[in-house]
Amino acid sequence: MQEMQDLRPTVDRSGQEVLLHKITTCIRQSLELSEILTATVKEMRSFLNTDRVMIYRFHPDESGEVIAESIERDRLPSLLGLNFPADDIPPRARELFLKARQRSIVDLDSEQIGSSPLDNPETGLPLQAEDIRYRSVDPCHIAYLTAMGVKSSLVVPILHQDARTQTGELMLWGLLVSHHAQPRIIAESELQVVQQVADQVSIAIAQAELLRQARAQAAKEFSINQIATLLHTLPTLQLQAALERTVAILQGSGGRLYTFALDPTQATIATCGAQPQMPGQDQTWMIEQSPLWQQYFRPAESKAESWQQQSVTDLYKEPELRVLAPAFRGTLIRGILVVPLQYRQQFLGYLTVFRDAIDTATLWAGQFDSDQRQFQPRNSFEAWQELKQGQALPWTPEDWELAAALGEHFSMAIQQQQLYQQIHGLNISLELQVQQRTQELEQALESARLLRQVSDQIRSTLNLPTILQTIVREVRGLLDTDRVVIYQFVRGWQGEIVVEEVASGWQSILHEKYADECFPTEHASLYQRGRIRAIDHVKQSNLHPCHIEFLDNLQVQANLVVPIRMGEQLWGLLIAHECRGPRQWQAFEMELLEQLADQVAIAIQQAELYEQSCATAAMATAQAKQIEQAAEQQKTLFEVITKIRESLDLQTIFQATAREVRQLLNVDRVGVFRFEPESSYQDGVFVSESVLPGFTSVLDRKVHDHCFGEQYAPYYRLGRIQAVADLYAANLSDCHLKILEQFQVRANLVVPLIQSDELWGLLCVHQCSQPHAWTTSEIEFVTQIAAQLGVAIQQAELLTQTQHQTVQLAQTLNELQQTQTQLIQTEKMSSLGQLVAGVAHEINNPVNFIYGNVNYVSEYTKELLTLLHLYQQHYPNPERPIQEYAESIELDFLATDLPKMLASMKVGTDRIRQIVLSLRNFSRLDQAEKKPVDVHEGIDSTLMILQHRLKLANDPTAIRVVKQYGLLPLAECYAGQLNQVFMNIISNAIDAIENDNQQRLAQGLPFNPGLIKIETELMQSASYASQMLIRISDNGPGMSEAVRSRIFDPFFTTKPVGQGTGLGLSISYQIVVEKHGGMLKCTSQVGQGTEFLIEIPIRSGWTTPTGIAD
Repeated sequence: MQEMQDLRPTVDRSGQEVLLHKITTCIRQSLELSEILTATVKEMRSFLNTDRVMIYRFHPDESGEVIAESIERDRLPSLLGLNFPADDIPPRARELFLKARQRSIVDLDSEQIGSSPLDNPETGLPLQAEDIRYRSVDPCHIAYLTAMGVKSSLVVPILHQDARTQTGELMLWGLLVSHHAQPRIIAESELQVVQQVADQVSIAIAQAELLRQARAQAAKEFSINQIATLLHTLPTLQLQAALERTVAILQGSGGRLYTFALDPTQATIATCGAQPQMPGQDQTWMIEQSPLWQQYFRPAESKAESWQQQSVTDLYKEPELRVLAPAFRGTLIRGILVVPLQYRQQFLGYLTVFRDAIDTATLWAGQFDSDQRQFQPRNSFEAWQELKQGQALPWTPEDWELAAALGEHFSMAIQQQQLYQQIHGLNISLELQVQQRTQELEQALESARLLRQVSDQIRSTLNLPTILQTIVREVRGLLDTDRVVIYQFVRGWQGEIVVEEVASGWQSILHEKYADECFPTEHASLYQRGRIRAIDHVKQSNLHPCHIEFLDNLQVQANLVVPIRMGEQLWGLLIAHECRGPRQWQAFEMELLEQLADQVAIAIQQAELYEQSCATAAMATAQAKQIEQAAEQQKTLFEVITKIRESLDLQTIFQATAREVRQLLNVDRVGVFRFEPESSYQDGVFVSESVLPGFTSVLDRKVHDHCFGEQYAPYYRLGRIQAVADLYAANLSDCHLKILEQFQVRANLVVPLIQSDELWGLLCVHQCSQPHAWTTSEIEFVTQIAAQLGVAIQQAELLTQTQHQTVQLAQTLNELQQTQTQLIQTEKMSSLGQLVAGVAHEINNPVNFIYGNVNYVSEYTKELLTLLHLYQQHYPNPERPIQEYAESIELDFLATDLPKMLASMKVGTDRIRQIVLSLRNFSRLDQAEKKPVDVHEGIDSTLMILQHRLKLANDPTAIRVVKQYGLLPLAECYAGQLNQVFMNIISNAIDAIENDNQQRLAQGLPFNPGLIKIETELMQSASYASQMLIRISDNGPGMSEAVRSRIFDPFFTTKPVGQGTGLGLSISYQIVVEKHGGMLKCTSQVGQGTEFLIEIPIRSGWTTPTGIAD
């Protein structure tokens, strides 16, 4: 196997591209599939250099035919045009060709067959890698190829998407086969090229199939147009010619066109070609009228959608047609195609086409016996012709589609012909009906005139008696009858004649009332359902004798009765009486009376609706007035709410509310009554009032009513409302009545004013001039006003509480700010002191160790260097390793530089000790209480800490510090806090000088050499035995008076956000003034610098003076 793989030839890529280009070009240039396939096998054989390349196409019965072939100098016999049976290819191989697109490679020398699938046969998805797997070939397959003279073969499936199926699924169209008479190895690269060619062939097949379909469609449309031209020519249809052309188009030998009729004797038939004839029947026999034919070709269902065309390929193989088969014995007919003709679900007949049996000849590749199922392969593939006689030609789907389309045209043509015949017959009868219809139209016009007149009367007036009188008058005149009345049912079936029009000479029955004894109940039920009763001769009718006697007393010989219905209710009857003798009532008279009865019903409904609309209008007017009043109430309520929102003055709100309510309700007085606190609701006063002139004012009138507190207060507290229309009819207590009489009250409306679930007072509405019936809307309106006043009272109470709490909060806030400032300073100083002390302590220990040992190291170094010099003097020529090492370490330089390095280290440790000492002096953790302190030492410690900001003397931006200390004793103070004051003032001075120089640099101005001057002196004061004065000044930009006046305010700062808290000078002021009882002042001018003066009482008897003047 490995040797076979090694012998596989490689494919020149340029040759592959040329091959594919040629095939693609051929597909594009040619529309004929045979030309494309012939060119393809030729190019493929040339490319593969094999003896035969052919294209094998499958038939529907799974047999196949070689339709294209290219062979090399007759090394192998030609198979072109030969057919192969289906058994030559096993079903499993067909399945793999289709589902896996499996390629097959056979080499007879090695007896190996290689399989190379492109897809997974289970899922149908493409495989990740393409490879060729070999196995032993079946002996039968070897014998098959050997008999064909083939040593090696390659088979690639050709797939095609069948557009004729609904899903468009892939089908196995054929095979691309390469045969070689000598052993040959197929390389994978060659297999890929062949696969690409097979794909191109699939494209060519799809293209050819589209072309075939287009040509078939064009031929179909041409044929349909021919038949349509023959069928759609009125008045004479060329059915016979159309039938003959249809048979020819469908390749038939004969045909029939059967036209259905309900009467079988009226059915017609058109025929052409050979026809069936049942033995024993005459020439008028029609096979379409046979029950068996109808059962087979026309289902039992009567629905037209179930009538579908059917075809029979071989009628002698259909058991259900064996009874009809004798009719075809004398012909060669085998196939039948039947198209039921229908138009809009109406069955019209059958279009039938016959096909004769044909003889077939098939050229096979070798003779075989299909019944033996090929138990062994054929020994020869020499062409063998198989002849079959009397074969049935099957009907194709294209035949079905064309027959269906032609059947539609036949259906429309037959339907048009029938319609034409019907219309022609109708035209004849129409002329006979014109005269009769003209007479009816004249009667109808007269009826329409009457109906229009009645309708106009109904539209022009709403007077029901006038309308009804007009109807009966016009009806009597049009019908030329003796009496027309309208009878209305009043109770049950008893009624009254409410309208009458009677000719002279006949008695009047207007306003006559009749009982129901002579009115049968069954008649009433029929009238309710709309029945019209026409009696031509009363005495000869089947009426009840009582009813006949009743009509005879009214002189009625004939009558016409039409019910008047109001929906489902029987309102009355419209009746025409003929008194002169019997009369035959005409249909138009009944119709006219029925229409007029409908108009009577409309008039009655219209009158009733008019009465209802009048009542509704009156009700709507009242409702509109109520809505207007409600709108005014809502407007007033809104104004009250607005006043409450705009003002918190209760008196203003009460006054405006009382005035608006009184004007809106049109009453005499509206007042706001407030209960006195702690009076148990027995005492109160009217705090606001709006009263009409002429009535007593109750403003500021105090009222004492023990009856109210005992009897009514609990109910009002729960929301009770009192509405009294008339005091003297309300059963009030005497004490209550006397109080109300003092205020001239005749009717009142009292609503409680609630504040925080407590009864605050009452909103009183008084009518003094007369009683007043309080409406629901008025009570609801006053209740809403009272609720809003309760809100106002609550708001006023909250305002008072809020104002009181605001004063308290302002005081508390001021105290909290002071406390917060002190806490911040205390915490800050404590944290800073702990930090500085800790750092100083941690640095001081190692520095003292280093400082203490530097002296010893210096002495030891000096002694070692002296010893080294002695060695050099006494041993001027040391050993060579010693000399080399001395040179490598640069001994002379080391001896010179080491003492200098030790001296520098000593200076550095001295500097660190001074800084540590300054930090300890600044923090003063051991001096948290007031103790005697050297102020100069604190200033120096502060300057030492800020030395990095002052910079070196040779730096142009350095700030020079000038100290002029006087002789000061030790002062009792908080050393750490006082040092914080020095730190804040000196830091601010440095910041001011640096910011000024930065602005100068931005403006291109020269630097201002910074200067900070510190002076101290001892001074006497009347308040203290002595105190010290400390001046700290700078030559910075200074500050304006507006800024200077606020520098000691908490949180005031001129620095950008994030660079200062605004607490430094405020805290300094508290330290100096509040902690030490001193004074802190600031003087400054813009452009002249700033100076701070600090006065600190000494309060000490120590006289250890300190002073330094720099």
